[in-house]
Amino acid sequence: MISQIAITFGSEKILRDIMAKNPDRSLYLYSNQDDSGKLMLLDASGSKSIFNSPVTYDVLGHSGNDQWNGFINLTTIALDSDQQKIFDAKINQLMAASLPDGMNSIYSMNYHKDINQRVLLTTWDNFDSYSVWQESTDFAKKYRISPSFYMSNSSFVPAKNKKDDK
Repeated sequence: MISQIAITFGSEKILRDIMAKNPDRSLYLYSNQDDSGKLMLLDASGSKSIFNSPVTYDVLGHSGNDQWNGFINLTTIALDSDQQKIFDAKINQLMAASLPDGMNSIYSMNYHKDINQRVLLTTWDNFDSYSVWQESTDFAKKYRISPSFYMSNSSFVPAKNKKDDK
């Protein structure tokens, strides 16, 4: 299991240049599902980040088989220490069982500089599979431990090469 995942954001030219200069790395370029002009480069190599301004996550747990060529979601949740224990136990149960339909893998992580921020990175067959899981009663009951904590979602799809669109 890799111990860290790093991401960075930028223009297509800069991010594709990073990819070209580092062919030995597990780098994946994504566009934001809601704004295809917002690009993210994900480094799943587990090695020290090569990015100038990385957002680094420490991996706490992993389950499944990574499929980096499909839909991914990052869910960030700010939790106090008591909420972390409950949340981590629930996520560990999920990772020990069969993953939901359409989910290929899940990473439980914390933001490298803030142990109070838990991040779930999930890889999916498609957005529809993710949406069904997110909206299910099961999801709401099991993973939303308090209505008072901060939670945000960012969804990404593989970025299209603009040269291929011409």
